[in-house]
Amino acid sequence: MTSNNTPPPAGLGIWIVFGLLFGVVVGVFFDNVTYGVALGPLLGLVLWLVFIAPRRNARRDS
Repeated sequence: MTSNNTPPPAGLGIWIVFGLLFGVVVGVFFDNVTYGVALGPLLGLVLWLVFIAPRRNARRDS
């Protein structure tokens, strides 16, 4: 049996914060935090668009 009561996937804001934190860590590692802070949220947005948004749209269509 399949349950339709599955919890929704993580919101966009969580992915942007994850990308920001990842960007800061990478920026510290490469000694350029500014690029990490600038590109981190973009990375989070792209990951959300690739992995979460299609699942959300597929669930809405069914």
